[in-house]
Amino acid sequence: MHSINDLNDLRYVEAVVQAGSLSGAARKLGVNHATVFRRINQLEAELGVRLFERDDGRYQATAAGEELAQAGTLISEAAAQALLKVAGRDLRPSGSVRITTTDSLARGLLNPILVQCRLQYPQIQLQLHIDNAMANLSKRDADIAIRPAPSPPEHLIGKCIGELAFAVYGARPYLAQCPDTPFAQHAWIALDDSHGRHRTLRWLEQMVALDSVGYRINSFGGIRDACSAGLGLAVLPCFLAEAEAGLQRVGAPLPDCMSELWLLTHPDLRDTLRVKVIYQLLLQALLQKRDILRGI
Repeated sequence: MHSINDLNDLRYVEAVVQAGSLSGAARKLGVNHATVFRRINQLEAELGVRLFERDDGRYQATAAGEELAQAGTLISEAAAQALLKVAGRDLRPSGSVRITTTDSLARGLLNPILVQCRLQYPQIQLQLHIDNAMANLSKRDADIAIRPAPSPPEHLIGKCIGELAFAVYGARPYLAQCPDTPFAQHAWIALDDSHGRHRTLRWLEQMVALDSVGYRINSFGGIRDACSAGLGLAVLPCFLAEAEAGLQRVGAPLPDCMSELWLLTHPDLRDTLRVKVIYQLLLQALLQKRDILRGI
């Protein structure tokens, strides 16, 4: 049984049948005349069958040539349909977009923006992963990251939304009981050691010994709740604390705790439409929050 080493040869047969000549087939395929001549001759030699009758430069297909030309047409049509299907799937704003962010950003900033995303792109399913560690976008743990960081990882691309301010806050009833108490004499709430040497901890240990802090939690959302309940003062992101009516800022934002907010994705994903449209909507909405993020 004869076989064809390169199914692409069927496209050459198809093109010659449609054009009736080697030169016409060459123009259709974007190759030179000699290439078509060589491929047709090689195919005939491999199969031991004459595919065309030659007459003064014209090529008339034999029964075998017609049969292979039809197979070539089927291959071309199947390839075209597959490409359209793949392209259409990628170009429709549908599918799943995975977003990773921190607890505080999710609780204090993102939910109203994600409502906009769902209303504008109902065919896109959003998956929100809350983690204080930077997800590995290279391994597709997430498609978009919204992270506070002094600078983003080099392998990611994105936009710096702006400065992210922190300040000292306390519950209004708590502050009313000790209006003039120095920081060092207050009860404090702080991140636990799972955050390592977070900038807020470095600032706080200039005021008090960290082992004397009576209440430590692994998220700023938890710290805000504890602060609102009156357990003491806390250093909080301004955007998170200002949204809580029961909290009052004590002093200006702390320069030593300042960070930046980044919206990031992987270079391989920037032209995937479902990721692109969500990224752009997040970018525009977050840029409108710059004053809140700066504690203004």
